[in-house]
Amino acid sequence: MPQQGPLRWLDGEGWLVLLGGGDWLRGETDAVDAQLLSVANLDRPMVVLTAEGNQATADGILEHYTALGGPGGESFSLGAITRDQLQTQEFLQLLQEAGILYLGGENPLPLTNNLVNTEALRYVVEGFSTLQGLTLIGAGAGAAALGHWVFTPQPPYHQAMGLGFVMNAVVIPHFTGTENSPILRALPRIGENLLGLGIPDTVALALGPAGQVETWGDGRVTAVVTTHDSTDVDTDGPG
Repeated sequence: MPQQGPLRWLDGEGWLVLLGGGDWLRGETDAVDAQLLSVANLDRPMVVLTAEGNQATADGILEHYTALGGPGGESFSLGAITRDQLQTQEFLQLLQEAGILYLGGENPLPLTNNLVNTEALRYVVEGFSTLQGLTLIGAGAGAAALGHWVFTPQPPYHQAMGLGFVMNAVVIPHFTGTENSPILRALPRIGENLLGLGIPDTVALALGPAGQVETWGDGRVTAVVTTHDSTDVDTDGPG
């Protein structure tokens, strides 16, 4: 598996992009989204899956990427479809054909509850790990869902298993500083050698298939290991 210091992630042929958040309607994520499209396989379609909201929101995200030069595809909201519908042959076929999978929202638990221990997640892992080269972008709750553990965004911060693409890590989107992050401060009580990744809005931590670790957008990613002091992740690229 690729590794830089305490940061470890699933070995794959596609990129793994963790976007802290931002309003795509106002163009706040355009820089990251354009960078994503520059490294993804645009000969394959995009699949959008949002944790909550209505179908129109999911459709809007797909249209946003299409306007930036994306390949088009299919979009879904977990407010409109069920876990069982994510296991149909039709949806699995979409995952098998996809070049980009977008996971978004504000609460990671609907994503993890509907994907952990499913055929759909197996298809995502295979697509990412093989020559299909599936690129994953998690935005907001989607970024949190790609970690080892996830927490609800509001107190009392219920904990659950994440999708595990970033190993032994808790991804904290919308990060504004350690003093404003109760989840990050609570990590030492959860376990030793946990990695907390604080990612601000409009900033993404991008992990590449050749071991690249890059920051996209204007800002920095903060990494904290529960047995060490806070430190910034070493990165290449802008930010």
